[in-house]
Amino acid sequence: MVAKKKLIDITDEEIEAIYDSGKEATVSFIRTLVDKINELAGLAEIVKKQQEEINQLKAIINKDSHNSNKPPSSDNPFKKRTKSMRKKSGKKPGGQKGHKGNNLKKVSNPNKIEKLSLPKKCDCGRKLKNAKVIEIITKQLFDLILSPLFVTEYQGEIKECSCGRIHYPEFPENIKNETQYGNNIKALSVYLKQYGFISYDRISELFKDIFNVEISQGTLVNFVNECSKNLEPVVCKIKEKLKSSEVCHFDESGIRIEGRLNWLHTAGTDELTYYFPHSKRGYEAMVSMGILPNFTGVAIHDGWESYFQFKNCLHGLCNQHHLRELIFFEEKDEKWAKKIKACLIDAKKEKDKLVFISKKRYLAYTNRLTRLIREGIKLHPEKKKTNRKRGRPKQSKEYNLLKRLRDNIDSVFRFLKIKSVPFTNNRSEQDVRMVKIQQKVSGTFRSIEGAFSFCIIRSYISSIKKCGDSVFEALSSVWSSKIIIPAAL
Repeated sequence: MVAKKKLIDITDEEIEAIYDSGKEATVSFIRTLVDKINELAGLAEIVKKQQEEINQLKAIINKDSHNSNKPPSSDNPFKKRTKSMRKKSGKKPGGQKGHKGNNLKKVSNPNKIEKLSLPKKCDCGRKLKNAKVIEIITKQLFDLILSPLFVTEYQGEIKECSCGRIHYPEFPENIKNETQYGNNIKALSVYLKQYGFISYDRISELFKDIFNVEISQGTLVNFVNECSKNLEPVVCKIKEKLKSSEVCHFDESGIRIEGRLNWLHTAGTDELTYYFPHSKRGYEAMVSMGILPNFTGVAIHDGWESYFQFKNCLHGLCNQHHLRELIFFEEKDEKWAKKIKACLIDAKKEKDKLVFISKKRYLAYTNRLTRLIREGIKLHPEKKKTNRKRGRPKQSKEYNLLKRLRDNIDSVFRFLKIKSVPFTNNRSEQDVRMVKIQQKVSGTFRSIEGAFSFCIIRSYISSIKKCGDSVFEALSSVWSSKIIIPAAL
């Protein structure tokens, strides 16, 4: 065993010798010791700060999608996945017993029939031309016809009456130019860009490779802008419908516009979605979005403080966020975190089983959670303000979570009081995820106008999809006089 090195090593005899040498030598020696102690105290403070930084870095490294709000795509692919919080269904992978499936089925009226011929003679030497047919077997091939662009020319005569009046033919309403692209090309372009998240460059290549038609990126941008403009009235109706909904999910996520960080705000239900870009994340952006100022239902969100500034509605917090944070602290051996997590899960199970929770059971859960919060705050109390530093002291992550639960306990358990309020804000997170995919696949927005166009079209597409309608058919109708409206409107 290696002996620890002493910073100061002096024997009793040496101390006595210094004392006997007189007052001046003793004072000098004590002064040296005091300087050394002060130096060590300074080093101890530095070590303490370094240890705090190390702990913070360890916490960042240990966070992934199961114990924080980081997306699964950011997880280390070489790290073993932890146990999922999702309830196991007990089903094996693949199609389940009794599942009908979506396999191809023969059609009674194929577009083309290819008749196959038999050999002219049998091995025995007899001719097969007049042989008896005992059965006809068929096999069908399903494929796409990749034909060149289909061009329709509209012709009309111009006639002059004997009275001198000139009569012109009436072209269809959507035919306005001598040459123009049809609704299917426009709809497919917008479908690939805003639903498939394919870049303009690759869409242009696709039309060239498959249909042998060259469409410039500028023309594709015009298709998107036309689509956005035509859909504005429909998306305004979606926005108005969300204002009057009983429960609405809200969230926000960072997006880059013109190289700068902006924020995409979303509001949605199980049937409708509304997106809105803004340079700010908080209250100012939410007011500009125009839903929360007049919303009187239950707003489901992740606890961002700006939401609580709207007093005309009730609030419900996303407990999935709480569970992830609690799992992180539980993995740090915080007993209170495990107990609070169990409390929330027990409440959810009881709600799922009974649907309606009595006042007595509601009070039982709020009292249980309050008691556990106090237990946690005893271990992680609030840091008081000191005269040494200006401003509010930085609180621990443990205290911040406990304070949020304590101050908003009714919002935490809102799902117990109101039947239609869910346990999580997953609905809104799913809506936001589509925009994050767009940023990864197609890149950032080059202009605020492009961001607004994207949000309008995505609001329409998401709402159409939630209502179970065909996205392509809906987009094809955007350039007609009868735009398909989401069924929920």
